Amino acid sequence: SDDNGNIKYTKAISIALSFGIFQAGMAIIGYFLGFALKDTLLNYIPFIACAVMFLLALKTIIEAIKDIKEAKKDDKIVQNKAKKIGFLEIIFQSIATSIDALSVGFIYLSLPLVDAMVTFSVVGITTFVLSLLATILGKVIGSKIQKIAPFISAAIFLALSIKFLCEGLI
Repeated sequence: SDDNGNIKYTKAISIALSFGIFQAGMAIIGYFLGFALKDTLLNYIPFIACAVMFLLALKTIIEAIKDIKEAKKDDKIVQNKAKKIGFLEIIFQSIATSIDALSVGFIYLSLPLVDAMVTFSVVGITTFVLSLLATILGKVIGSKIQKIAPFISAAIFLALSIKFLCEGLI
């Protein structure tokens, strides 16, 4: 981010690339793991995804509460400050939100390798484009909902966690 809190386009592209690459990459990994571990691993993927999403929700809530407490301690209203997003945080969130794509790889085991790779490429490209748009537009929208944004994120992570848990139980 620059001094005004605007995200640089290179940062937006790197974030989008990370999400796109991991989304496609996890599906590819799932495809190849599927041959060797289909029966065993398939049963655990929803639970792994559930745990990761739950931990992300918890981390988001804890950080939001800390930010609120710090703002109150300093007798300041939470201001429109840009949060620096580091490389490792981008990678971790890319992996965490892509874990369920492992199961996508299993779904396409019946396809020939070339067809599956084309499908996974489309998934990666689509994720890149949507992530880029969300990153760029997020700054505009984010400044308006900054105080509640972490709780919205946490709610989404919790909803995904519940979704993955239900998938694992069904």
